[in-house]
Amino acid sequence: MQNTHKANRLAEAPMVLSAFVFTLLVLGPVAFAQNSRGVITGTVTDPDKATVAGVQVQAKHIATGTVYKTESTRTGAFTFSELPAATYELYVPATGFTFAPYAKKDIRLQAGQRLTADIRLEWPINLGTVGDDTFLTLRNRYAGLSGPAPRSSDGKPDLSGVWNGSPDPNPEQPALLPWAAAVQKQRFANNLKDLPSAYCLPGEIFPSAPLPYKIVQTPSLILQLFEFEGGFRQIFLDGRKHPADPDPTWRGHSIGRWEGDTLVIDTIGVNDRSWLPAFLPHTEMLHMVERYRRPDLAHLNIDVSIEDSGTLTKPWQLHMVWTLAPGEEIGEAICENNKYIENTRPK
Repeated sequence: MQNTHKANRLAEAPMVLSAFVFTLLVLGPVAFAQNSRGVITGTVTDPDKATVAGVQVQAKHIATGTVYKTESTRTGAFTFSELPAATYELYVPATGFTFAPYAKKDIRLQAGQRLTADIRLEWPINLGTVGDDTFLTLRNRYAGLSGPAPRSSDGKPDLSGVWNGSPDPNPEQPALLPWAAAVQKQRFANNLKDLPSAYCLPGEIFPSAPLPYKIVQTPSLILQLFEFEGGFRQIFLDGRKHPADPDPTWRGHSIGRWEGDTLVIDTIGVNDRSWLPAFLPHTEMLHMVERYRRPDLAHLNIDVSIEDSGTLTKPWQLHMVWTLAPGEEIGEAICENNKYIENTRPK
Protein backbone atom coordinates (compact mmCIF):
# COMPACT_ATOMS: atom_id res chain seq x y z
CA MET A 1 0.00 0.00 0.00
CA GLN A 2 2.82 2.40 0.88
CA ASN A 3 4.54 1.62 -2.42
CA THR A 4 1.30 2.35 -4.26
CA HIS A 5 0.90 5.79 -2.59
CA LYS A 6 4.54 6.55 -3.33
CA ALA A 7 4.06 5.64 -6.95
CA ASN A 8 0.98 7.86 -7.18
CA ARG A 9 2.87 10.79 -5.70
CA LEU A 10 5.72 10.24 -8.14
CA ALA A 11 3.23 10.13 -11.00
CA GLU A 12 1.60 13.38 -9.84
CA ALA A 13 4.92 15.18 -9.46
CA PRO A 14 5.33 16.10 -13.16
CA MET A 15 1.77 17.47 -13.19
CA VAL A 16 2.42 19.61 -10.10
CA LEU A 17 5.70 20.82 -11.58
CA SER A 18 3.99 21.66 -14.87
CA ALA A 19 1.28 23.63 -13.06
CA PHE A 20 3.94 25.51 -11.13
CA VAL A 21 5.86 26.35 -14.29
CA PHE A 22 2.60 27.44 -15.97
CA THR A 23 1.88 29.77 -13.06
CA LEU A 24 5.33 31.33 -13.31
CA LEU A 25 5.27 31.73 -17.06
CA VAL A 26 1.68 32.85 -17.56
CA LEU A 27 0.27 34.22 -14.34
CA GLY A 28 3.55 35.48 -12.91
CA PRO A 29 4.03 38.30 -15.45
CA VAL A 30 0.39 39.33 -15.02
CA ALA A 31 0.76 39.56 -11.26
CA PHE A 32 4.06 41.40 -11.69
CA ALA A 33 2.48 43.84 -14.13
CA GLN A 34 -0.35 44.52 -11.74
CA ASN A 35 2.01 45.08 -8.83
CA SER A 36 4.27 47.37 -10.89
CA ARG A 37 1.48 49.90 -11.43
CA GLY A 38 -0.20 52.41 -9.19
CA VAL A 39 -3.08 54.85 -8.85
CA ILE A 40 -3.23 58.64 -8.54
CA THR A 41 -6.53 59.96 -7.24
CA GLY A 42 -7.85 63.15 -5.71
CA THR A 43 -10.50 65.86 -5.71
CA VAL A 44 -10.61 69.15 -7.63
CA THR A 45 -11.84 72.19 -5.69
CA ASP A 46 -12.03 75.94 -6.30
CA PRO A 47 -10.54 78.67 -4.04
CA ASP A 48 -13.72 78.56 -1.94
CA LYS A 49 -13.27 74.78 -1.42
CA ALA A 50 -16.30 73.87 -3.57
CA THR A 51 -15.82 70.80 -5.76
CA VAL A 52 -15.41 71.34 -9.52
CA ALA A 53 -16.86 68.93 -12.11
CA GLY A 54 -15.83 68.49 -15.74
CA VAL A 55 -12.26 69.76 -15.44
CA GLN A 56 -9.62 68.02 -17.53
CA VAL A 57 -6.79 66.61 -15.40
CA GLN A 58 -3.52 65.42 -16.94
CA ALA A 59 -0.75 63.22 -15.55
CA LYS A 60 2.50 63.51 -17.51
CA HIS A 61 5.05 60.68 -17.27
CA ILE A 62 8.25 62.70 -16.94
CA ALA A 63 10.63 60.07 -18.35
CA THR A 64 8.61 59.24 -21.48
CA GLY A 65 6.51 62.37 -21.98
CA THR A 66 3.32 60.27 -22.15
CA VAL A 67 0.27 62.27 -21.04
CA TYR A 68 -2.68 60.49 -19.40
CA LYS A 69 -5.98 62.40 -19.34
CA THR A 70 -9.21 62.19 -17.36
CA GLU A 71 -11.97 64.52 -16.14
CA SER A 72 -13.26 65.30 -12.68
CA THR A 73 -16.65 63.74 -11.91
CA ARG A 74 -19.76 65.44 -10.55
CA THR A 75 -18.26 65.17 -7.08
CA GLY A 76 -14.96 66.67 -8.24
CA ALA A 77 -13.12 63.33 -8.00
CA PHE A 78 -10.56 62.11 -10.51
CA THR A 79 -8.62 58.85 -10.80
CA PHE A 80 -5.73 57.60 -12.92
CA SER A 81 -5.65 53.79 -12.69
CA GLU A 82 -2.92 51.39 -13.80
CA LEU A 83 -0.20 54.03 -14.08
CA PRO A 84 3.39 52.79 -14.46
CA ALA A 85 5.52 53.50 -11.41
CA ALA A 86 7.35 56.74 -12.23
CA THR A 87 7.59 60.46 -11.52
CA TYR A 88 4.66 62.53 -12.79
CA GLU A 89 3.55 66.10 -13.24
CA LEU A 90 -0.12 66.73 -12.46
CA TYR A 91 -1.57 69.46 -14.66
CA VAL A 92 -4.92 71.18 -15.23
CA PRO A 93 -5.10 73.53 -18.25
CA ALA A 94 -6.74 76.92 -17.98
CA THR A 95 -10.47 76.19 -17.74
CA GLY A 96 -12.65 78.75 -19.47
CA PHE A 97 -12.17 82.20 -17.96
CA THR A 98 -12.79 80.83 -14.46
CA PHE A 99 -9.66 78.89 -13.46
CA ALA A 100 -5.99 79.53 -14.03
CA PRO A 101 -3.68 76.65 -15.05
CA TYR A 102 -2.51 74.36 -12.25
CA ALA A 103 0.67 72.30 -12.10
CA LYS A 104 2.26 70.12 -9.45
CA LYS A 105 5.60 68.51 -10.22
CA ASP A 106 7.66 65.64 -8.79
CA ILE A 107 4.77 63.34 -7.90
CA ARG A 108 6.54 60.03 -7.32
CA LEU A 109 4.29 57.02 -7.76
CA GLN A 110 5.66 53.70 -6.53
CA ALA A 111 4.68 50.20 -7.63
CA GLY A 112 1.35 49.17 -6.10
CA GLN A 113 0.85 52.57 -4.47
CA ARG A 114 -2.47 54.46 -4.28
CA LEU A 115 -1.47 58.10 -4.04
CA THR A 116 -3.81 60.98 -3.19
CA ALA A 117 -3.06 64.35 -4.80
CA ASP A 118 -5.88 66.85 -4.32
CA ILE A 119 -6.03 69.91 -6.59
CA ARG A 120 -6.97 73.42 -5.48
CA LEU A 121 -7.56 75.69 -8.49
CA GLU A 122 -7.08 79.47 -8.46
CA TRP A 123 -9.10 82.29 -10.02
CA PRO A 124 -7.49 84.12 -12.95
CA ILE A 125 -7.80 87.82 -13.76
CA ASN A 126 -11.62 87.87 -13.43
CA LEU A 127 -11.41 86.58 -9.83
CA GLY A 128 -14.18 84.04 -10.38
CA THR A 129 -16.87 86.60 -11.21
CA VAL A 130 -20.25 84.83 -11.10
CA GLY A 131 -21.89 84.62 -14.54
CA ASP A 132 -18.72 85.66 -16.37
CA ASP A 133 -18.04 82.21 -17.83
CA THR A 134 -20.33 79.56 -19.32
CA PHE A 135 -17.62 77.14 -20.43
CA LEU A 136 -17.88 74.50 -17.70
CA THR A 137 -21.65 74.85 -17.44
CA LEU A 138 -22.10 74.02 -21.13
CA ARG A 139 -19.44 71.32 -21.09
CA ASN A 140 -21.14 69.48 -18.22
CA ARG A 141 -24.68 70.07 -19.49
CA TYR A 142 -24.01 68.24 -22.78
CA ALA A 143 -21.37 65.76 -21.63
CA GLY A 144 -23.47 62.69 -22.53
CA LEU A 145 -23.99 63.47 -26.21
CA SER A 146 -23.00 60.72 -28.65
CA GLY A 147 -23.72 59.54 -32.17
CA PRO A 148 -22.36 59.85 -35.71
CA ALA A 149 -21.48 63.16 -37.33
CA PRO A 150 -24.37 64.45 -39.48
CA ARG A 151 -23.90 65.17 -43.18
CA SER A 152 -25.30 67.91 -45.36
CA SER A 153 -27.24 67.38 -48.58
CA ASP A 154 -24.02 67.44 -50.64
CA GLY A 155 -22.55 64.59 -48.58
CA LYS A 156 -20.03 66.71 -46.68
CA PRO A 157 -19.83 66.62 -42.87
CA ASP A 158 -22.25 69.21 -41.48
CA LEU A 159 -20.42 71.52 -39.09
CA SER A 160 -23.53 73.59 -38.35
CA GLY A 161 -24.60 74.25 -34.78
CA VAL A 162 -23.70 76.06 -31.59
CA TRP A 163 -20.33 74.95 -30.25
CA ASN A 164 -18.69 75.41 -26.87
CA GLY A 165 -15.32 76.77 -27.94
CA SER A 166 -12.11 75.80 -26.19
CA PRO A 167 -8.50 76.93 -26.61
CA ASP A 168 -5.59 74.53 -26.99
CA PRO A 169 -5.17 72.92 -23.53
CA ASN A 170 -1.46 72.29 -24.17
CA PRO A 171 -0.28 75.01 -26.54
CA GLU A 172 3.26 74.82 -27.79
CA GLN A 173 5.51 77.80 -27.15
CA PRO A 174 5.59 80.08 -30.20
CA ALA A 175 9.04 80.72 -31.67
CA LEU A 176 8.98 84.52 -31.41
CA LEU A 177 11.34 87.08 -32.86
CA PRO A 178 12.80 89.31 -30.11
CA TRP A 179 10.54 92.29 -30.84
CA ALA A 180 7.39 90.13 -30.62
CA ALA A 181 8.52 88.56 -27.34
CA ALA A 182 9.12 92.04 -25.93
CA VAL A 183 5.63 93.20 -26.95
CA GLN A 184 4.00 90.13 -25.39
CA LYS A 185 5.91 90.74 -22.14
CA GLN A 186 4.84 94.38 -22.11
CA ARG A 187 1.18 93.45 -22.63
CA PHE A 188 1.26 91.18 -19.59
CA ALA A 189 3.06 93.84 -17.55
CA ASN A 190 0.41 96.50 -18.22
CA ASN A 191 -2.58 94.20 -17.55
CA LEU A 192 -3.51 93.98 -21.25
CA LYS A 193 -4.69 97.60 -21.22
CA ASP A 194 -4.43 97.81 -25.02
CA LEU A 195 -6.53 94.71 -25.65
CA PRO A 196 -8.61 95.46 -28.78
CA SER A 197 -11.86 94.34 -27.16
CA ALA A 198 -11.26 96.93 -24.41
CA TYR A 199 -11.85 99.51 -27.14
CA CYS A 200 -14.93 97.73 -28.52
CA LEU A 201 -12.86 96.28 -31.38
CA PRO A 202 -12.85 92.64 -32.58
CA GLY A 203 -11.27 90.37 -30.01
CA GLU A 204 -10.18 87.45 -32.21
CA ILE A 205 -8.98 86.78 -35.75
CA PHE A 206 -10.29 83.22 -35.68
CA PRO A 207 -12.41 81.58 -32.96
CA SER A 208 -10.12 80.25 -30.23
CA ALA A 209 -11.60 81.29 -26.87
CA PRO A 210 -13.77 79.43 -24.32
CA LEU A 211 -16.93 81.03 -25.70
CA PRO A 212 -20.00 79.83 -27.60
CA TYR A 213 -19.71 80.01 -31.41
CA LYS A 214 -22.31 79.33 -34.07
CA ILE A 215 -21.50 77.83 -37.48
CA VAL A 216 -23.92 78.15 -40.39
CA GLN A 217 -22.91 75.94 -43.33
CA THR A 218 -24.04 76.15 -46.96
CA PRO A 219 -22.42 74.58 -50.04
CA SER A 220 -20.84 77.91 -51.08
CA LEU A 221 -20.37 79.79 -47.79
CA ILE A 222 -19.72 79.13 -44.11
CA LEU A 223 -20.51 81.75 -41.48
CA GLN A 224 -18.97 81.79 -38.02
CA LEU A 225 -20.91 83.92 -35.53
CA PHE A 226 -19.28 85.35 -32.39
CA GLU A 227 -20.68 86.66 -29.10
CA PHE A 228 -18.64 89.85 -29.18
CA GLU A 229 -17.61 92.84 -31.29
CA GLY A 230 -17.38 92.31 -35.05
CA GLY A 231 -19.36 89.17 -34.44
CA PHE A 232 -19.10 87.29 -37.74
CA ARG A 233 -16.63 85.75 -40.16
CA GLN A 234 -17.18 84.55 -43.74
CA ILE A 235 -15.43 81.56 -45.33
CA PHE A 236 -16.03 81.37 -49.08
CA LEU A 237 -16.43 77.89 -50.58
CA ASP A 238 -17.37 78.97 -54.12
CA GLY A 239 -13.91 78.49 -55.63
CA ARG A 240 -12.79 82.11 -55.54
CA LYS A 241 -9.15 83.01 -54.87
CA HIS A 242 -7.69 85.51 -52.43
CA PRO A 243 -7.53 89.10 -53.71
CA ALA A 244 -4.17 89.88 -55.31
CA ASP A 245 -3.80 92.94 -53.06
CA PRO A 246 -6.23 92.55 -50.13
CA ASP A 247 -7.26 95.54 -48.07
CA PRO A 248 -6.28 94.37 -44.55
CA THR A 249 -9.19 93.88 -42.14
CA TRP A 250 -9.59 92.63 -38.57
CA ARG A 251 -10.31 89.02 -39.63
CA GLY A 252 -8.82 89.01 -43.09
CA HIS A 253 -10.01 87.18 -46.19
CA SER A 254 -10.85 83.48 -45.76
CA ILE A 255 -11.46 80.87 -48.45
CA GLY A 256 -12.21 77.20 -47.84
CA ARG A 257 -12.08 73.84 -49.57
CA TRP A 258 -12.87 70.26 -48.63
CA GLU A 259 -10.14 67.62 -48.43
CA GLY A 260 -12.22 64.49 -47.92
CA ASP A 261 -14.09 65.08 -44.66
CA THR A 262 -11.77 67.92 -43.56
CA LEU A 263 -12.64 71.56 -44.12
CA VAL A 264 -9.46 73.56 -44.85
CA ILE A 265 -9.67 77.34 -44.30
CA ASP A 266 -6.95 79.61 -45.70
CA THR A 267 -6.74 83.21 -44.39
CA ILE A 268 -4.62 86.22 -45.39
CA GLY A 269 -5.11 89.99 -45.40
CA VAL A 270 -5.31 90.56 -41.63
CA ASN A 271 -4.40 93.99 -40.31
CA ASP A 272 -1.64 94.27 -37.70
CA ARG A 273 -3.91 95.80 -35.05
CA SER A 274 -5.49 92.50 -34.05
CA TRP A 275 -3.99 90.10 -31.50
CA LEU A 276 -3.19 86.42 -31.85
CA PRO A 277 -3.89 83.91 -29.05
CA ALA A 278 -1.57 84.26 -26.04
CA PHE A 279 -1.79 88.05 -26.61
CA LEU A 280 0.79 87.91 -29.39
CA PRO A 281 1.36 90.64 -31.98
CA HIS A 282 1.68 89.91 -35.69
CA THR A 283 2.39 91.65 -38.98
CA GLU A 284 0.30 91.88 -42.15
CA MET A 285 2.30 88.95 -43.53
CA LEU A 286 0.18 86.69 -41.33
CA HIS A 287 -1.06 83.51 -43.06
CA MET A 288 -3.28 80.98 -41.27
CA VAL A 289 -4.49 77.52 -42.26
CA GLU A 290 -7.25 75.90 -40.16
CA ARG A 291 -8.46 72.30 -40.48
CA TYR A 292 -11.92 71.38 -39.14
CA ARG A 293 -12.94 67.73 -38.63
CA ARG A 294 -16.14 66.46 -37.02
CA PRO A 295 -15.36 62.87 -35.93
CA ASP A 296 -18.74 62.36 -34.26
CA LEU A 297 -21.89 64.20 -33.23
CA ALA A 298 -20.50 65.98 -30.19
CA HIS A 299 -16.94 67.00 -31.11
CA LEU A 300 -15.22 69.33 -33.54
CA ASN A 301 -11.44 68.99 -33.88
CA ILE A 302 -9.61 72.10 -35.09
CA ASP A 303 -5.92 72.28 -36.02
CA VAL A 304 -4.41 75.69 -36.79
CA SER A 305 -1.07 76.53 -38.40
CA ILE A 306 0.00 80.17 -38.04
CA GLU A 307 2.79 81.58 -40.21
CA ASP A 308 4.24 85.08 -40.02
CA SER A 309 7.90 85.56 -40.93
CA GLY A 310 7.78 89.05 -39.41
CA THR A 311 6.84 87.64 -35.98
CA LEU A 312 7.66 83.91 -35.84
CA THR A 313 10.79 81.97 -36.78
CA LYS A 314 8.66 78.91 -37.61
CA PRO A 315 4.93 78.10 -37.92
CA TRP A 316 2.99 77.94 -34.65
CA GLN A 317 0.63 74.98 -34.26
CA LEU A 318 -2.55 74.98 -32.14
CA HIS A 319 -5.00 72.11 -31.55
CA MET A 320 -8.52 72.62 -30.18
CA VAL A 321 -11.50 70.37 -29.46
CA TRP A 322 -14.93 71.98 -29.25
CA THR A 323 -18.06 70.31 -27.90
CA LEU A 324 -21.59 70.61 -29.24
CA ALA A 325 -24.12 72.69 -27.26
CA PRO A 326 -27.32 71.94 -29.20
CA GLY A 327 -29.78 73.56 -26.79
CA GLU A 328 -27.99 76.90 -26.71
CA GLU A 329 -27.97 80.11 -28.73
CA ILE A 330 -25.34 82.79 -28.92
CA GLY A 331 -26.28 86.15 -27.45
CA GLU A 332 -25.67 89.65 -28.71
CA ALA A 333 -22.69 91.65 -27.53
CA ILE A 334 -23.03 95.40 -26.99
CA CYS A 335 -19.91 97.30 -25.99
CA GLU A 336 -20.79 100.35 -23.92
CA ASN A 337 -19.73 101.98 -20.68
CA ASN A 338 -16.53 99.94 -20.82
CA LYS A 339 -14.58 100.39 -17.57
CA TYR A 340 -11.78 97.96 -18.47
CA ILE A 341 -9.35 100.60 -19.75
CA GLU A 342 -9.55 102.97 -16.77
CA ASN A 343 -9.43 100.05 -14.31
CA THR A 344 -6.27 98.55 -15.82
CA ARG A 345 -4.19 101.68 -16.30
CA PRO A 346 -1.23 101.90 -13.89
CA LYS A 347 -2.00 104.13 -10.93
